[in-house]
Amino acid sequence: MATANSATQEKNGTQAKNNAQSKAHNAVDKAAETAHKGVDGAAAAAEQGHERVEAMAQQISAQAHQIAETAREQSEKVSNAVGTYAKENPLKTVGFAFLAGALAASLLCKRK
Repeated sequence: MATANSATQEKNGTQAKNNAQSKAHNAVDKAAETAHKGVDGAAAAAEQGHERVEAMAQQISAQAHQIAETAREQSEKVSNAVGTYAKENPLKTVGFAFLAGALAASLLCKRK
């Protein structure tokens, strides 16, 4: 009877060990699955964030190009207007240039 009892105890011990290993494997599998889901979610969020940043950068770039184009057009208009005025009023233009130069010289010269 002691041998049968010993065999039963050994069998029960083996079953308990197998049950513990099975539970441990299941817990590890669940943890791994949860971790994979978390990593996949983080990767998807990172991809969405990257796409949003890229779209915003393209939008800002397009706006900057539009502003630069508008500034270039305005600069051309002003330049043409000044050129036309200088052609139509050469003496006034020379006078304004002389006054601007004299003012700049007086501001830059140190008076003692």
